Amino acid sequence: MFEKSTGKFRPAPLLGRVLCEPKITLSRIAGRRAHALNEKSMHGLSFFVIMTTMNRTEERAYAKLNLTLGVRAKRMDGYHELDMLMQTVDLYDTVTVTRARDVEVTCAGMLLPYRNTLRTAAELYRALTGRGAHIRVVKRIPQEAGLGGGSADAAAVLRAMDRLYGELDRRQLYEIGRKTGADVPFCLHGGLCRAEGIGELLTPLSGMPLHAVIVKPESGVSTRALFQALTLPRKLPDTAAAIRALANGDLAALAPLLFNALEEPACALVPDIGRLKARLLETGAAAACMTGSGSAVFGLYETQSAACDAARALTPDAPFCIAVESV
Repeated sequence: MFEKSTGKFRPAPLLGRVLCEPKITLSRIAGRRAHALNEKSMHGLSFFVIMTTMNRTEERAYAKLNLTLGVRAKRMDGYHELDMLMQTVDLYDTVTVTRARDVEVTCAGMLLPYRNTLRTAAELYRALTGRGAHIRVVKRIPQEAGLGGGSADAAAVLRAMDRLYGELDRRQLYEIGRKTGADVPFCLHGGLCRAEGIGELLTPLSGMPLHAVIVKPESGVSTRALFQALTLPRKLPDTAAAIRALANGDLAALAPLLFNALEEPACALVPDIGRLKARLLETGAAAACMTGSGSAVFGLYETQSAACDAARALTPDAPFCIAVESV
C-alpha cells in the first residue's frame, strides 16, 4: 500500500486466518538438489538475520514469487508433481524467537489459529531436542495469496532455533521443513531455485535482479480447493528457457516465459485475478503472472523506479499493493 504521507510502500494490515501448508511425506534426497542446509548451498543464514543475542534472535521470513509453475501429474498419495522456478523477494514477516522450554506463538497483524506452521515447526524441533521457543511474528505477507507466508514463517522459526541451540544438522532441519509444508525447504534456502517433486527437491540457480509489483484482490484462493478442482493434463512451462533467461539477465527473454498452470482455474474462482493482471500490463509491466495458487498477481518491470510508479497507479485498484525486489 502506498502511503502519501511518507512516500513509501507498506503492506496493508490484514486480519484473518493463516493458511497452513499441508503435511507431506518425506522424499528421497538425491544429487545436486541441495537438501542439507549448509552455507555453500544456502543463500546464507546471515541473509535472513535482523538481530541475534544469546537468548533471542529475530529473522526475516521472505515472501516468494513463482516465476513458473507447472503441474506434471497427480501422485498416488494425492499430491501433485510440480516443476517451479521460485524467487524470494523483500516483502517479509518478522519472526522473533526466544529460548524457552515450551512452545508459545503470538502474532501481530493477523489472527492465527492455534495450529499454525510456526507452532508445527517449533514442536517438531522440540520433539527431537527437548528445546522450546517463544515465538512472536509480525505479519505483512497476506494470506491465501500464493506468496508462501506460512512456509516462510516456519522456515524462519527453524533457522532461529538452529541459531539459538544448534542441536540439529542441516539435513534434519530440512526434514522438519518438509514435514511442516511443501514450500518450507525453499524458504529455508531462499534466493532463486528450481523446485520439483511437491516443491521439496531444490536446485539453486543463478538469477538476475528483478523489480516487481505484487497486487492481491480481496478474495483469496484455497490451495486445497484449487488442486482438488484441477484437471490434467495442463500446459507445462519452458523451464529450461526461463533458467537461461535468468542466468543471462535478459528480462525481454524471460517475460514471455512467465507461466502458472494454476492461473486459469484460479481465475474461475476469483475473476479479479485476471482484472489485476491486465492492470499490471497496462502500467507497463514486461509480463504479469499469478504466483503460487493465488490470488496474488505480480508484474515484472525494467527498473525499481518503474515498479514504484506502477504501484502508485495500482494502489486504488487493489486492497494490497507493494513494489518489491528480488533478494
